[in-house]
Amino acid sequence: MNIPTFQNVKYTDEKGNLTSAMQMYNDELNQALQNGLSDNGWTVPQLTTAQITAVSSLMPNGTLWYDTDTNQLKGKINGVVTVIV
Repeated sequence: MNIPTFQNVKYTDEKGNLTSAMQMYNDELNQALQNGLSDNGWTVPQLTTAQITAVSSLMPNGTLWYDTDTNQLKGKINGVVTVIV
């Protein structure tokens, strides 16, 4: 899921309607959120083992990943990347 970065642009035009820049931001944000969440559940990021290792120190406990190398669901628990069984 690629959440778009916030854009510091004019929100509304003279009539109070969203500007095209804000409408695009809202559309991109909504699409990114819909790609990760559905009526059927959450989709966690799919990363390789190396990618998980690279980002795990930056992420808080409770972060989840799907490891595409090992086909395992992994999570960061007490500072350690752990296989979720």
